[in-house]
Amino acid sequence: MKLKQIASYIREHGFRGSAVLTADRLLGRQVPEVSYERWLGRNRPSSRDYLKMEKEALPVSPLIGVTASMPDHDRTAFVQSLEMQVYRNFRAMKNCVDPDYVLVVNGPCTLRPDLLWRVAYLLGQPGSDGIDLVYFDSDRICEDGRKGHPAFRPAYDPELLECVNYMGNVVLVRGSLVKGTEIFHNGEDAFYGFLKQVCLEGGGNDLKQERLRVRHIPQILYHDAGEQVSWDESAGEPMDAFSSNGGNAGDRPGSSQEADSNPGNRQGTEDAGDRPGCLDEASLAGQEPLISVLIPNKDHGQDLKRCIKSLQVINTWRNLEILILENNSVQEETFALYRTLMEEDNRIRVLTWEGSFNYAAINNYGASSAKGDYLLLLNNDTRILAPESLRRMEALCQRPQTGAVGALLLYPDGHVQHGGIILGHGGIAGHAWEGDLPQTDLDDYPALVFSHTHNVSAVTGACMMLRRAVWEQEGGMDESLAVTFNDVDLCMRLGRDSFRVLMCPGACLVHDESASRGSEDSREKVARFHKEIGIFVRRWEKELEMGDPCYNPCLTLLGRSWTCKDALRESVKPYVKYAEMFDGREM
Repeated sequence: MKLKQIASYIREHGFRGSAVLTADRLLGRQVPEVSYERWLGRNRPSSRDYLKMEKEALPVSPLIGVTASMPDHDRTAFVQSLEMQVYRNFRAMKNCVDPDYVLVVNGPCTLRPDLLWRVAYLLGQPGSDGIDLVYFDSDRICEDGRKGHPAFRPAYDPELLECVNYMGNVVLVRGSLVKGTEIFHNGEDAFYGFLKQVCLEGGGNDLKQERLRVRHIPQILYHDAGEQVSWDESAGEPMDAFSSNGGNAGDRPGSSQEADSNPGNRQGTEDAGDRPGCLDEASLAGQEPLISVLIPNKDHGQDLKRCIKSLQVINTWRNLEILILENNSVQEETFALYRTLMEEDNRIRVLTWEGSFNYAAINNYGASSAKGDYLLLLNNDTRILAPESLRRMEALCQRPQTGAVGALLLYPDGHVQHGGIILGHGGIAGHAWEGDLPQTDLDDYPALVFSHTHNVSAVTGACMMLRRAVWEQEGGMDESLAVTFNDVDLCMRLGRDSFRVLMCPGACLVHDESASRGSEDSREKVARFHKEIGIFVRRWEKELEMGDPCYNPCLTLLGRSWTCKDALRESVKPYVKYAEMFDGREM
């Protein structure tokens, strides 16, 4: 390696990062998964960091009121954490007549010393005038005193909030929205109801604009004490009796002192759509509009037969047209199967695509002949597992703000194949939770996200539902992306045009990935793959650089999804190496 290259490498990764990455390469060692304990040790602010914050002049100094509900025996630790705050312009609510913002705390916890400072810093940034609510990442203090169970939360997700309080128990709210609100005294669901009232009432259809109103600071800024519980009126009066002056900077802590794998039987997946605030039974009932199912196929008759049988027998949505998009099959048995299928079910039609394999073009062709109000792109190597899958997808898809809906796809052995797509994971885009067993601990992260309807940047075209009108508005799939990234590109365009892409875990299918298409091992296929990478990276380079808003920046883009990022090895986003392979032209 030349000296100029070495200097560039050090500038990008730093001395420690460069040393680690060089050792990895020379020793051929695999990157280990980073535990939360190790991640926390590397990312916890030091006393020097807090001192630097104290000296920094902030552009604004909002008055922050504080109100909290927790049992008496937990208040001392909380008050001490308030007294150690770097930012000092806060008061108890009883001493705060007209606060700019209110820190609302629902349950026992301790705050990191820079929580209020981070809030004040955010409120001083350009474009922060319209912020109504801010939430944070958190962890939990375990019985042995160690911190664990991190909640690395996504950016604002109204669909997820409809289903569950994913924001946690500490939020900052505009003062005018708190006045006269009984946050803690209307039963155990009052705090969650308060969050939905602030965030969801009067919300628009543009998720980008909503994320300017509801902000997330992706840092671990408070520590829940013990198990998560709901707090009602038995927890005592909201706490606002504490010293507003507290300790001095010298008292603030440094880094060492801070306070069943069978998917068909999984309650957490199949019933996720029935949770309060998600999809109720009324939304699943009524007139069934026509869904056009588009299934590209080349031979592989047994795969196709199983796929269609699951639509006929397991699936409960009856108003379908099933369009088999025939593409260069050569086996006579395949055409005999087509004839049999059409004779037995008049909902089935076979359309012939004469060109070479181009997944985008084939689906565009099929959509042009479809009659349904909804289009379901479906691979021939999938089969319905949860009977209500299409019903749940359609109920989400009918919402005006929804662009596309994807399903949970499992390998035949029950491990996850697709749980949404993370932009930037693995370099360009990767499947969330791929290779993991389905998440079942619904009250903890990341299972809390996995098990509820939520926003994602993209879903796979192996099972994707859209309204026909939305498909036509976007012009279908980009045929220059013949095989890869055409589904991701379509979803990215939907997001650009203010539509939402939703992951619906209540819709569950089995998927034998790439069983029909084969591997990407020929010289021609590799060249095509590189060409499509070039197109995608240059088209969405800004979004790749900004990162996936549905995936916390503290999480890895190289290892198993939803695990901690190794900052030494991920100082440069992995897509960069692909961007450097191309000259910036559309190919």
